[in-house]
Amino acid sequence: MKTTNNNLASKFALAAFLALGTLAVTSCNKDKNQNGQEVPSDQSQLVVRISGISDGESTVKKASTSTSKSSSNSIELVQSNGFDAIVAVDNNVPSNDASAFSQAALRASSGLKAATPLGSTTTYRLYLYKNNGGTYTFTKSVQFTPGSEAPIQVPNGSYKWVALSYNNTDPIPDGDASNNLVLPQNKDVLYATSGATDITINSNTAPLNITFNRLYARIAIEVNTLGMFAPINSASIAVTGQSAKAATINLATGALTVAASGGTPALTEVNFTDLDGNAARKIAYYYTADETAQNLSVSVTNLKIQLDNNTERSFGATALTQNKAITPVRGKNHRFLVGITESALTFGSGSGLAQWSRSNLYYKPGDATPYRFYHTNPQTNDPNSFFSFGAHLPRVLASANAAVDACALVYPAGLWKTPSAAQLANVTSPASLGGLLGDLSLTNVAGIDALVIVQDALAARVPNSTATATYSEFTPTAGNNSAYGAATSSVNRLRFNYNGYMNTLGVINNLITLNLGNTYGSYNAFWTSENLIGSPIINLGVKYQLGHTTVGNYKAYRTTSILSAGLLGGVGGLSVINSPLMNIRCVRDATWAAKSALASYEPMPVYPN
Repeated sequence: MKTTNNNLASKFALAAFLALGTLAVTSCNKDKNQNGQEVPSDQSQLVVRISGISDGESTVKKASTSTSKSSSNSIELVQSNGFDAIVAVDNNVPSNDASAFSQAALRASSGLKAATPLGSTTTYRLYLYKNNGGTYTFTKSVQFTPGSEAPIQVPNGSYKWVALSYNNTDPIPDGDASNNLVLPQNKDVLYATSGATDITINSNTAPLNITFNRLYARIAIEVNTLGMFAPINSASIAVTGQSAKAATINLATGALTVAASGGTPALTEVNFTDLDGNAARKIAYYYTADETAQNLSVSVTNLKIQLDNNTERSFGATALTQNKAITPVRGKNHRFLVGITESALTFGSGSGLAQWSRSNLYYKPGDATPYRFYHTNPQTNDPNSFFSFGAHLPRVLASANAAVDACALVYPAGLWKTPSAAQLANVTSPASLGGLLGDLSLTNVAGIDALVIVQDALAARVPNSTATATYSEFTPTAGNNSAYGAATSSVNRLRFNYNGYMNTLGVINNLITLNLGNTYGSYNAFWTSENLIGSPIINLGVKYQLGHTTVGNYKAYRTTSILSAGLLGGVGGLSVINSPLMNIRCVRDATWAAKSALASYEPMPVYPN
């Protein structure tokens, strides 16, 4: 046991603790704490550290025997001429760490990285209940902010602990003998406890690491324009049907008693904030202790977005109102998602009927949603819009055993796909070299098909097409909307610009320098999703669309790059598709409804490396 002559060593020990955060308790006869006061031999100093807020489920006891379950996930696509939207109810609430505690390396008591750090100015209170022969007696409570906790001096013994926060800077009431605390309404109440396992406080006590769970249900309303590839300049957002009830908690047992009535949290556009600084994602939250189903309605009108040419697109009075039921479960996250996406242009009939994107696919490096469509469908030789077959990155050859449909990476995941050869039927000349002979049209390294002259002689004009020197276009049967400009604008017509294409040979896994030769301004070329010959061993030839204006008419051919070959398990295990570079024009995937119905579906795409 130390004496007062060892005070210097004690101070060094405490200093080491403060610097390294490894010592949790000191217990010494007549030792001095941080305030210079002596610590009696029957007492110790407990130190607390906050690990963060868990995204897991809380296990708070309930006053009732309710068997409520989390709202079932549901998602649907709502279509209109102006804009479409995916509307979902799920538990995938994104976190917004704008005010996160700066210690990014904080870890939860499980050893895993905490899902959400607690803000550095957030207040929380620790309550201690001493176990006296099975009876717990309130001993003391102390309020802290993360990172500035001073040691707590308490008598040695066995304790139950409880931590509480409102996830803001509000003070937390002290405890009393009743153990009951009336919680606030519509606050993000955080709760943690030692539960049935007491902590023994003495000189050997380990650090007390606290990971909070949410006590109330957290309901997020998210409105985003990720599928329109543009930030929201302004919008009118109204939410109705929401209800927030408070509760009283017994700190010692964790039991909750829900208030008989609650309030209606205001949820209009002024209550929505940018998620992680992204103006294309707006989010608002409310919190309730009640577990009664709520019928929510979310309405979006007067939407205005910022385009990539710095102009604004206004959807005027176009309105979207959606209703969904959510059954809150305490301790869980719930999300009502309205993900606004660009509407499609419908054209064709029979097997060629398709809903086309208004412009070509391109890749924007560094963006949260890098796969997108041009807002104005320009004629462009942008290198980020030229892809090899099966590649998810522009100007990079794909691996034959890891080909990716880049269209499926547009938000929301899997809604778009690369068109099949059949879906090109209504934008292809009906009398071109058909069948296998047409598919075998060879592509030479100069960038012009060797059989173009033959194709032109045999092919008829593409029906319903309008040709110019630099593009061809079709009038869609649905999708025309004044928000996208005049009826004849480049995005209200199904326009295929003559952006050209490029052949390449033998370039493996390197970024290819784009060289369109004499094809830019003369040809359009875009991929289908099909091989000419496919097997588990070899994929030979890739079907694509090649079109141009000749003698005032638009002619287009289903053709094949015979140079596009991928041999699986090649030399050294290398399996690269040697492929030309061309545009991708996406169509809606008719199987999206089935894919999105799976419990594992998440609208945010998972981007390959």
